[in-house]
This record gives sequence, C-alpha cells and structure tokens, in this order.
Amino acid sequence: MIQKKYLLPLILCFWNALGFSQNTIPSEKLDSNAWEIDNYLGFDNQKNQYGIKNNVVIKRSTTDFEYKNIGLGKISHIDFQNPLQIIVFYKDFNTVVLLDNQLNEIKRIDFNLKPELIQLEAVGLSAQNQLWIYDGITNKIGLYNITNDHLKWISTPIKSGINKYFSDYTFFYWIDVNNQLFSSSIYGTINRIGTVPKHNKMQLLSNSTALYSYENEIYFYEITKERSSKIKLTENFVDNFFFKDGILAIFTQNKITNYKLILP
Repeated sequence: MIQKKYLLPLILCFWNALGFSQNTIPSEKLDSNAWEIDNYLGFDNQKNQYGIKNNVVIKRSTTDFEYKNIGLGKISHIDFQNPLQIIVFYKDFNTVVLLDNQLNEIKRIDFNLKPELIQLEAVGLSAQNQLWIYDGITNKIGLYNITNDHLKWISTPIKSGINKYFSDYTFFYWIDVNNQLFSSSIYGTINRIGTVPKHNKMQLLSNSTALYSYENEIYFYEITKERSSKIKLTENFVDNFFFKDGILAIFTQNKITNYKLILP
C-alpha cells in the first residue's frame, strides 16, 4: 500500500505527464473595439492600428488612411516598426513599396528591373535606411540601401530554407523547415537560437522570448528553456494577436480585445 506522504507527489507526477501542470500567466481585460477587416497586423508606438481589408492597407488613427495597389497583386508582408517609413511587400510581383505615415507612396522598388536576377522571399526594415531581403534563388540574406539602391549580400546560402521570418533594425530572424530559429546580424553573423514549438502564429519578442498561438490559445515561450506558459484570456477564438508595451491585442470575429499583460 502506498503511504499518504508519497501519494501527493505521485498524483502530481501523473498530472504533469498529462500536461496539466503547464505554467499560466494572468491577464487583465481592458477594452474591446469592433473593426471589420480581413487581417489584423498590430499597433505602433502612437497606438495607431494597422490591418488589411480586401488587399488594402488600412491605418486606423484619428483619421483613417488607406493604401491600395491592385496592379501589384496580393500583399505578402507589411513592416510598420517605423510609422514614418512603412514597408509593403508584394511577393508575386517582386516589388517593395515604401509609404509615409499617411500611407502615401514614397518609393517603389521593382526587383525585376535589377541587373541581378533576384526573387524576393522576405523583406523587412533594417537600420541605416536599409532593407533586409532574402533571395529565393541564391538563398542568401542581403541588405538593400533605399537611398542609393545598392545591394550587399551578407550571408552564405541558407541550406535549410526559411519557413517564417521576423526582423528588427539590427537582426533578421527566421524559422526553418525543422522549426529551428536562427538570426543574422547586419554584419552577416548567423546564430542558431533554439527550437520553437508547433504554432499557428508567432511574434518574436526578443532573441530569447516569443508569443505564439496554437489551437485558439496563446502562449509565452522561453526559447532557450523550451518552456511554454499559457496566457489566461476570456477569448475562445484567436484569429491573430499583437503584443507591445505590455498590451496584448487579440483579434477575432471583427473585434480587437486589449489585455494588460505582464510577462516574466
């Protein structure tokens, strides 16, 4: 017969084995706002909201702004980390468009017209008026100078490919087909960061933490520890999410719900 003093640890071990001991992080619901869009992107430092509806970029501010370019096909990626220089990537037409803070077109870069054959697979804003680019032909990462239109390759070919990517001013991050997360600095130094779990959407917060959604739940993930903590929410479905400055915005069913969230 098992003594009582051993019974509780055995129950906890069984509970852990079933996956019920997962860490949780509380959240505080702040408000909800309706917004009929197809895809929610997030908000900038000035709390302006960004979304896409019918392949049109929408900026929701005190005055709403729109950018539409039917001739360039479907929008593949938008980078708004600098609200004064928004990047819109049209993969099908191998073209990048730069917008100002009122979504007026500043510059259009058609990589089909470059002397070197390039097939853009990833684009993001980097430092010193440059763009991160990833070429699907050579599998290399490069930096494209917006001012003088000069392209500099900074990496050797990436053999495992890019399945998903993120970027900030100083680093380009990607997840390969094996769910391995890597980074490249602006000098081309490549580092393997760790393994990421199966997910639907992911937002990289730093080189060691991320948020991801899976099966309508959102988790905080510590990459080096490979540890997930579930975020407690009142929402039952999650179409997309965005986190910045302690605010987690959840988009579902044409509604944005904001939560106050304190991460470890």
